[in-house]
Amino acid sequence: MAEAIGRREQKKLMARNRILEAAVTQFASCGFQAASVADIMRTADMGLGTFYNYFASKEELLHCLLDGLAVQLRQHLQELQEQRKGHAEILREMVMLAARLVGQNKYVLPLFLSAGEKAGGRELAAGTAEPSSSADGPEVYQMDTGHAHGPAFLGMFLQLVQAGQQSGEFRNDVSAEIITEMFHSLFQAAAFSSLSLSFEENINMKLKLIIDGICAK
Repeated sequence: MAEAIGRREQKKLMARNRILEAAVTQFASCGFQAASVADIMRTADMGLGTFYNYFASKEELLHCLLDGLAVQLRQHLQELQEQRKGHAEILREMVMLAARLVGQNKYVLPLFLSAGEKAGGRELAAGTAEPSSSADGPEVYQMDTGHAHGPAFLGMFLQLVQAGQQSGEFRNDVSAEIITEMFHSLFQAAAFSSLSLSFEENINMKLKLIIDGICAK
Protein backbone atom coordinates (compact mmCIF):
# COMPACT_ATOMS: atom_id res chain seq x y z
CA MET A 1 0.00 0.00 0.00
CA ALA A 2 2.78 2.43 0.98
CA GLU A 3 4.57 1.68 -2.28
CA ALA A 4 1.39 2.36 -4.25
CA ILE A 5 0.91 5.71 -2.49
CA GLY A 6 4.54 6.56 -3.17
CA ARG A 7 4.05 5.85 -6.89
CA ARG A 8 0.90 7.93 -6.95
CA GLU A 9 2.66 10.91 -5.37
CA GLN A 10 5.54 10.53 -7.78
CA LYS A 11 3.13 10.61 -10.73
CA LYS A 12 1.53 13.77 -9.33
CA LEU A 13 4.93 15.42 -8.98
CA MET A 14 5.87 14.47 -12.52
CA ALA A 15 2.59 15.86 -13.84
CA ARG A 16 3.07 19.12 -11.93
CA ASN A 17 6.62 19.50 -13.24
CA ARG A 18 5.39 18.80 -16.77
CA ILE A 19 2.89 21.64 -16.46
CA LEU A 20 5.58 23.97 -15.10
CA GLU A 21 7.92 23.10 -17.99
CA ALA A 22 5.14 23.70 -20.50
CA ALA A 23 4.39 27.05 -18.86
CA VAL A 24 8.04 28.09 -19.16
CA THR A 25 7.92 27.28 -22.88
CA GLN A 26 4.71 29.24 -23.41
CA PHE A 27 5.70 32.25 -21.28
CA ALA A 28 9.09 32.47 -23.01
CA SER A 29 7.46 32.23 -26.43
CA CYS A 30 4.30 34.35 -26.02
CA GLY A 31 4.73 36.27 -22.77
CA PHE A 32 2.77 35.75 -19.58
CA GLN A 33 -0.33 37.71 -20.57
CA ALA A 34 -0.71 36.17 -24.04
CA ALA A 35 -0.18 32.56 -22.96
CA SER A 36 -3.40 30.89 -21.87
CA VAL A 37 -3.97 27.92 -19.59
CA ALA A 38 -5.21 26.06 -22.67
CA ASP A 39 -1.91 26.82 -24.47
CA ILE A 40 0.07 25.54 -21.49
CA MET A 41 -1.89 22.31 -21.22
CA ARG A 42 -1.76 21.74 -24.97
CA THR A 43 2.03 22.06 -24.80
CA ALA A 44 2.08 19.67 -21.83
CA ASP A 45 -0.16 17.28 -23.83
CA MET A 46 -2.58 17.07 -20.90
CA GLY A 47 -6.28 17.80 -20.42
CA LEU A 48 -7.28 21.37 -19.60
CA GLY A 49 -9.02 20.38 -16.36
CA THR A 50 -5.86 18.73 -15.05
CA PHE A 51 -4.29 22.17 -14.65
CA TYR A 52 -6.62 23.01 -11.78
CA ASN A 53 -5.64 19.88 -9.88
CA TYR A 54 -2.27 21.57 -9.31
CA PHE A 55 -2.72 25.35 -9.64
CA ALA A 56 -5.61 27.67 -8.87
CA SER A 57 -4.65 30.06 -11.66
CA LYS A 58 -1.97 31.02 -14.15
CA GLU A 59 -0.81 33.66 -11.65
CA GLU A 60 -0.26 31.03 -8.95
CA LEU A 61 1.82 28.99 -11.39
CA LEU A 62 3.98 32.05 -12.08
CA HIS A 63 4.55 32.50 -8.34
CA CYS A 64 5.75 28.88 -8.20
CA LEU A 65 8.23 29.54 -10.99
CA LEU A 66 9.59 32.59 -9.17
CA ASP A 67 9.84 30.53 -5.97
CA GLY A 68 12.04 28.10 -7.90
CA LEU A 69 14.43 30.91 -8.80
CA ALA A 70 14.54 31.98 -5.15
CA VAL A 71 15.53 28.44 -4.16
CA GLN A 72 18.44 28.55 -6.62
CA LEU A 73 19.59 31.83 -5.11
CA ARG A 74 19.44 30.45 -1.56
CA GLN A 75 21.46 27.40 -2.57
CA HIS A 76 24.12 29.54 -4.23
CA LEU A 77 24.25 31.84 -1.21
CA GLN A 78 24.94 28.87 1.05
CA GLU A 79 27.76 27.72 -1.25
CA LEU A 80 29.35 31.18 -1.26
CA GLN A 81 29.13 31.48 2.52
CA GLU A 82 30.79 28.09 2.94
CA GLN A 83 33.68 29.40 0.80
CA ARG A 84 34.07 32.21 3.36
CA LYS A 85 34.19 34.95 0.72
CA GLY A 86 33.91 38.63 1.61
CA HIS A 87 30.45 40.18 1.87
CA ALA A 88 31.04 42.49 -1.11
CA GLU A 89 32.05 39.58 -3.33
CA ILE A 90 29.11 37.46 -2.18
CA LEU A 91 26.69 40.35 -2.71
CA ARG A 92 27.99 40.97 -6.21
CA GLU A 93 27.73 37.29 -7.18
CA MET A 94 24.23 37.03 -5.76
CA VAL A 95 22.97 40.12 -7.60
CA MET A 96 24.49 38.91 -10.87
CA LEU A 97 23.02 35.43 -10.41
CA ALA A 98 19.61 37.03 -9.84
CA ALA A 99 20.16 39.13 -12.99
CA ARG A 100 21.06 36.04 -14.98
CA LEU A 101 18.09 34.01 -13.73
CA VAL A 102 15.61 36.83 -14.29
CA GLY A 103 17.17 37.69 -17.65
CA GLN A 104 16.81 34.09 -18.80
CA ASN A 105 13.22 33.94 -17.54
CA LYS A 106 11.92 37.41 -18.36
CA TYR A 107 8.31 36.40 -17.89
CA VAL A 108 8.94 36.58 -14.11
CA LEU A 109 10.44 40.09 -14.34
CA PRO A 110 7.23 42.05 -13.59
CA LEU A 111 6.54 39.84 -10.58
CA PHE A 112 10.18 40.13 -9.44
CA LEU A 113 9.97 43.92 -9.66
CA SER A 114 6.65 44.15 -7.83
CA ALA A 115 7.97 41.82 -5.11
CA GLY A 116 10.28 44.51 -3.78
CA GLU A 117 7.89 47.40 -4.35
CA LYS A 118 8.02 48.52 -0.74
CA ALA A 119 10.51 47.87 2.06
CA GLY A 120 9.41 47.82 5.66
CA GLY A 121 11.59 46.96 8.68
CA ARG A 122 13.53 43.74 8.23
CA GLU A 123 11.04 42.38 5.70
CA LEU A 124 10.35 43.74 2.24
CA ALA A 125 6.64 43.55 1.50
CA ALA A 126 4.79 43.74 -1.80
CA GLY A 127 1.80 45.86 -2.77
CA THR A 128 -1.38 44.85 -4.58
CA ALA A 129 -2.72 45.87 -7.97
CA GLU A 130 -4.17 44.43 -11.15
CA PRO A 131 -2.08 43.46 -14.24
CA SER A 132 -1.45 46.17 -16.80
CA SER A 133 0.85 46.65 -19.74
CA SER A 134 3.43 49.27 -20.66
CA ALA A 135 4.54 50.29 -24.13
CA ASP A 136 7.95 51.32 -22.82
CA GLY A 137 8.89 48.19 -20.91
CA PRO A 138 7.75 44.78 -19.69
CA GLU A 139 4.14 44.12 -18.80
CA VAL A 140 3.58 45.34 -15.25
CA TYR A 141 1.42 43.76 -12.58
CA GLN A 142 1.48 43.56 -8.81
CA MET A 143 1.45 40.36 -6.82
CA ASP A 144 -1.10 39.71 -4.07
CA THR A 145 -0.02 39.71 -0.44
CA GLY A 146 -0.35 35.94 -0.18
CA HIS A 147 3.15 35.46 -1.60
CA ALA A 148 6.15 36.93 0.25
CA HIS A 149 8.60 37.15 -2.66
CA GLY A 150 9.98 40.44 -1.34
CA PRO A 151 11.55 38.80 1.72
CA ALA A 152 12.49 35.73 -0.35
CA PHE A 153 14.63 37.75 -2.76
CA LEU A 154 15.54 41.09 -1.27
CA GLY A 155 15.62 39.61 2.22
CA MET A 156 18.76 37.72 1.21
CA PHE A 157 20.39 40.95 0.05
CA LEU A 158 19.27 42.75 3.22
CA GLN A 159 20.90 40.11 5.44
CA LEU A 160 24.14 40.30 3.45
CA VAL A 161 24.27 44.09 3.75
CA GLN A 162 23.58 43.90 7.50
CA ALA A 163 26.33 41.29 7.94
CA GLY A 164 28.74 43.45 5.95
CA GLN A 165 27.94 46.46 8.13
CA GLN A 166 28.43 44.45 11.32
CA SER A 167 31.82 43.21 10.11
CA GLY A 168 32.93 46.72 9.16
CA GLU A 169 33.21 45.87 5.46
CA PHE A 170 30.27 48.14 4.54
CA ARG A 171 29.63 51.70 5.71
CA ASN A 172 27.12 52.22 8.51
CA ASP A 173 26.00 55.78 7.81
CA VAL A 174 23.29 54.54 5.42
CA SER A 175 20.66 52.05 6.59
CA ALA A 176 20.78 48.49 5.29
CA GLU A 177 17.19 48.86 4.07
CA ILE A 178 18.05 51.88 1.91
CA ILE A 179 21.05 50.06 0.42
CA THR A 180 18.90 47.02 -0.31
CA GLU A 181 16.36 49.18 -2.12
CA MET A 182 19.21 50.41 -4.31
CA PHE A 183 19.89 46.84 -5.43
CA HIS A 184 16.23 46.41 -6.33
CA SER A 185 16.38 49.65 -8.32
CA LEU A 186 19.11 48.10 -10.50
CA PHE A 187 16.58 45.64 -11.90
CA GLN A 188 13.98 48.36 -12.42
CA ALA A 189 16.45 50.58 -14.26
CA ALA A 190 17.75 47.75 -16.46
CA ALA A 191 14.21 46.58 -17.29
CA PHE A 192 13.22 49.98 -18.71
CA SER A 193 16.63 51.10 -20.02
CA SER A 194 16.91 52.37 -23.60
CA LEU A 195 20.67 51.76 -23.70
CA SER A 196 22.07 49.23 -26.15
CA LEU A 197 23.17 46.88 -23.37
CA SER A 198 21.89 43.49 -22.37
CA PHE A 199 19.90 43.19 -19.15
CA GLU A 200 22.88 41.61 -17.36
CA GLU A 201 25.45 44.07 -18.73
CA ASN A 202 23.29 46.99 -17.65
CA ILE A 203 23.00 45.66 -14.09
CA ASN A 204 26.70 44.74 -13.90
CA MET A 205 27.88 48.24 -14.79
CA LYS A 206 25.60 49.91 -12.24
CA LEU A 207 26.33 47.27 -9.60
CA LYS A 208 30.03 48.15 -9.47
CA LEU A 209 29.16 51.76 -8.62
CA ILE A 210 26.89 50.70 -5.78
CA ILE A 211 29.34 48.15 -4.33
CA ASP A 212 32.17 50.74 -4.45
CA GLY A 213 29.88 53.26 -2.78
CA ILE A 214 28.83 51.09 0.16
CA CYS A 215 32.27 49.67 1.00
CA ALA A 216 33.95 51.31 4.00
CA LYS A 217 37.00 53.33 2.98
